[in-house]
Amino acid sequence: MVLHYLQTLPEPILPSIQKIYPESFSPAIQLHLVHQVPCNVPPYLSKNESNLGDLLLGFLKYYATEFDWNSQMISVREAKAIPRPDGIEWRNKYICIEEPFDGTNTARAVHEKHKFDMIKDQFLKSWHRLRNKKDLNSILPLRAAVLKR
Repeated sequence: MVLHYLQTLPEPILPSIQKIYPESFSPAIQLHLVHQVPCNVPPYLSKNESNLGDLLLGFLKYYATEFDWNSQMISVREAKAIPRPDGIEWRNKYICIEEPFDGTNTARAVHEKHKFDMIKDQFLKSWHRLRNKKDLNSILPLRAAVLKR
């Protein structure tokens, strides 16, 4: 989810290497052999100047208010949200993330509506809390956890 978010910013931080180097990520290549395909990937330099705090806030906002969970799925292969397929594998799944090599749903563990609603609610609550307080401890009470030790 983080990779997808960083790819979909107006000034992306991460590219889709499948789009840039399609010859190295051909569907004909067996998944367990991808690491053996010769590929010279030069460093990618993003022009994005966002700080880490703004990126975290944007991540929470994106998944709380912008991403359409009902009709879209995450694709790091395409570096964008794409329409959810109608196949049986994708039905009754609340978080759909395309596995970039074989196209299956890599997020198949979230299949209960109430758990999905809890996740979405935490994105929304965390976004509001962090936006208003500008304090990471407001959503990740690290100091309290350290003091308990």
